[in-house]
Order: sequence, then C-alpha cells, then structure tokens
Amino acid sequence: MVKFVLCDSSTLYMEKLKKQIQNIIDQTGYNMKISLLTTKLKKVMDYLEVDDGISIYIIDVDYDNNHLYGIKLAKQIREKDRNAYIVFNTMRTDSVYNVMTGLIRPSGFFKKPIHKEDMQILMGDIYQDYLNLQGENDDLFHVNIGANIYHIEYRHILYFEAFQKKVYIHTSNQRIGYYDSLADLVKRLNNQFVRCHRSYLVNVDNIKNVSFTDMILEMKDGRKIDISRTYKNLLKKRLNL
Repeated sequence: MVKFVLCDSSTLYMEKLKKQIQNIIDQTGYNMKISLLTTKLKKVMDYLEVDDGISIYIIDVDYDNNHLYGIKLAKQIREKDRNAYIVFNTMRTDSVYNVMTGLIRPSGFFKKPIHKEDMQILMGDIYQDYLNLQGENDDLFHVNIGANIYHIEYRHILYFEAFQKKVYIHTSNQRIGYYDSLADLVKRLNNQFVRCHRSYLVNVDNIKNVSFTDMILEMKDGRKIDISRTYKNLLKKRLNL
C-alpha cells in the first residue's frame, strides 16, 4: 500500500487536497490511503520513525514565509526514507530551483492549487512505479497512461521499442506507447529482458531465432528485430551463445 502524508501551513487547503486524493483513489481502486494531515513538521518526522512502508509526502515549501523549512523537511525525509515520493506544493514558483537541486530528488513540483488532472497523472505515475518496483505481482508489468493503469503479463510482451521520447510495448496483438526510456526501463526489469539495440529491449523467452551473421533476431510471432554491434556481446552472453 502507498500512503499519503500531507504537510501544509493551511488546514483548509489540506482538507480540500485530501478530498481530491480520496476521490481519485475511489475512482481508480488504487491501493492507497491518506495516513496523515498536519501543519507540524515534527509530526512528519514522528511518522517517519514509526512507518516503514511506501509514502508520498506532499509538502508546502513555505512555512511562516520561510521556504527553507519545507526544503529542510524534504532533506530530512530523504535521509530517513530513500524510497519516499516527495512532492512540493507551493504558491512560490521561485522556489523550484532550491528544491530541484541537491539530494532531495522530488517526484513533483506544483503551484497551488493542484488541478485534479495533474493529481491524477501524478498518482498514476507513482502507483505504476510502485507496482513495478515493489513487485505486488511479479508476473505483471504495469504502465500508466492518463488516468488508467494497464497490467500486462510479462510472458505476452515480445519487446519494448524506443521511438521519439516514448517507449512502445509490443505484444502479439497490441502496441502501447507511454513516456519512458529504455535506459531507465532496463534497470527495473529482470534478466528476462535484454537490450539488443539502442531502440529495442527484447523478451528472451519470446525469441525464435538469432542470426549474428545478418545481425537480426526473429521473435516467435515472426517479427524481426535488429541487433547492433554495441549490444551483440551482451545478447550472446544472455543467450549463452
């Protein structure tokens, strides 16, 4: 489960944000809940001491007109919880430079108020990431497109293709595109998938034939994928050739 922690100088704003988040949870069925609403930075630190799950922290950059408080809190969260999703929400857009540098690694920066569409995309992206990294189901690949998350069995994926800033998932009867990179994707997948070209990441279980003479591999459905010299040895090693 993914838990929300809202920390803001305005209780009224947090209540509106809570309602927005809960509506999205109810509509999507995401395994998420809201665990804490507070105006006190110390309560967030107390929460960190007792909770060891996956949390999304939506925090105000400014407290009592001092933007350093929010940034300090974010740094403390990151030190305690390396897997935390930290989202900044503020009226001060000039604070973006301060929070995007250093070791905070925020998952988002939004000007108040967060629009519902932006919240839907944020929650979908984080939940997709959570499902893929935490392994709620090791047999499924999860991808977020808009407000929807698609669950695709790994055995049905032939290959991933990178094209014009998107990654396309190819199955025998589908082609699904979303924003990602093969470089990031390969870090999240197991060795069932191997890079054979800068544009292709293939499922080794669905390879039918390989020709290093023609630098082509053929998938089980007959589709042919190029092999580049850069990844030739990597592919050979993975296939024990």
